[in-house]
Amino acid sequence: MNATAVADERSLLIELLLQRGAVTPDRLRELRTRGQELNERNLILAGLVGDSEIARTYAEYLAVPLYDPGSEVPAPEPELARLLTEKLCRDQTIAPVAIRGDQLDLAFVSPREMLVIDEVQLLTGLRVRPMIAPIGVVEQLIEDLYRSNRSSTVFAPDAESFEHADLDDEVTEEEDRAGTLILDEAPPPGRDGRIIRMVNQILEHAVRAGASDIHLEPFEDACKIRLRIDGNLQEYQVLNRQVFVTIVSRLKILGRMDIAEKRIPQDGAITLKSGDRRIDLRLSTMPTVYGEKLVIRLLDKTAIPLDLRGLGLSKRQIEDITEAIRSPHGLILVTGPTGSGKSTTLYTCLNLLNEANTNICTAEDPVEYRFKGLNQVQVKPQINLTFANALRAFLRQDPDIIMVGEVRDPETAEICMRSALTGHLVLSTLHTNDALSSISRLQDMGLEPFMLASTLRLLQAQRLVRKLCLHCKAPYECNAETARRYNLEAGQVLYRPVGCDACRGSGYHGRTGVFEVIRITPTLADLIQARAPLPELRASARAQQNSMLIDNAIEKARIGQTSLEAALTVAMAGDD
Repeated sequence: MNATAVADERSLLIELLLQRGAVTPDRLRELRTRGQELNERNLILAGLVGDSEIARTYAEYLAVPLYDPGSEVPAPEPELARLLTEKLCRDQTIAPVAIRGDQLDLAFVSPREMLVIDEVQLLTGLRVRPMIAPIGVVEQLIEDLYRSNRSSTVFAPDAESFEHADLDDEVTEEEDRAGTLILDEAPPPGRDGRIIRMVNQILEHAVRAGASDIHLEPFEDACKIRLRIDGNLQEYQVLNRQVFVTIVSRLKILGRMDIAEKRIPQDGAITLKSGDRRIDLRLSTMPTVYGEKLVIRLLDKTAIPLDLRGLGLSKRQIEDITEAIRSPHGLILVTGPTGSGKSTTLYTCLNLLNEANTNICTAEDPVEYRFKGLNQVQVKPQINLTFANALRAFLRQDPDIIMVGEVRDPETAEICMRSALTGHLVLSTLHTNDALSSISRLQDMGLEPFMLASTLRLLQAQRLVRKLCLHCKAPYECNAETARRYNLEAGQVLYRPVGCDACRGSGYHGRTGVFEVIRITPTLADLIQARAPLPELRASARAQQNSMLIDNAIEKARIGQTSLEAALTVAMAGDD
């Protein structure tokens, strides 16, 4: 709304108040002589009129309901906080009051805020019923509605025990090419401002909900926005195609991508800032038959732990990993599917090894987090800076420890192996279902068993499993058949998800790791050199009291961290 429109509206308020006899011309002239604007707040502060009187005046003029509960503002319904962001409500001085079927009762202070009705209907999918409320009531509603959100934290795996990594905040060449979005900045008025506000609301909601990814997807009958929270995709909004395309264009502009090019995939990046918090967004577009799909990955730099205890490892597993990473040379592999937390585990190990007398070099694709004291290299295949070529360069840089983002091909595998043989500690990742399957994978890449037997120090597989909500999980006794099948005690008390406001009805809140840590002992090394089959390797690992993925997952269900159903879903994929 421009300045003239605002002035007209204030004149309207004064005229209405004069007609009702709520104020006198003399008192208004007195206020003007003090150089104060004749707006709602100044009228109230000067004691000329109360906020309830202003609300009744607007309500009668606009012929809309008046919402004035009196001296005691009722507690708002918790689910209302998920409809609109706190920033939008404070910027526009509006507050959701109640949901009645497909209708949202929304409290406004004056007619000027009602311009956002169309935007709120798009954001919520509900039909808005406007109500006029005193400004004090609306501000109290906002305060009560979002107080719990401000005190809550976004959960990473066992985030309560994490310490934050010492991250380097200097801007890299890649980040310099990324767009910057500051959520605290107010968007401009008009249609562009509404789209900017919608984008900000989507991102702010995703950050607050602890989402790892945002999916903007066009389909035949509708366009959807879905969030991946605790590993599961959840529908957030359904938009019409015109608004969807505009939102995607806005994000592509922020990510410094070509908005005219929709035929080929593109990548982009955005640095999101909110107060002192900074989150990196990685954008990826893909053309589909119904239009351009956009996926945003959220990378929160404060979620990288310094302590292995925070990952969900057992005491024995921590001891095995600590012993392996303190070896002067050898190869350590972390395995698992995409999104299972392999990079987080490697970064945690590097944090423990990052000392002034140690030269650590890493080759990554991409460099998601930057640390002080590490020499991190971004792999760029388009200029032939591959993992293998980066490794060759590292060996001329006098390294003590080398980290390779992923062993993707025989050339990289062989150089990793030779680096480990020549006195370096090498850490990397591999895509296999469990830890010991990586031996077969490396042999398929052409590595000799005797080299594997002499260089491998530790193999680790991992998954992420959803944690039960502490507020609503319910105990029950497992039956005898379940206890026998999964090696539990008869009548073992387990927990199941229920669902409450704290976990958004899912029964789960946050994730923790499920691990399989195999230290390569002389017995296992002999079996590897003898080309023992995978079942024999697994039998030997179990005989040495190693916890397999399925064992670790069921143990987390037994102690109440997760449900048995969630544990089995995660672990069975790796228990061939």
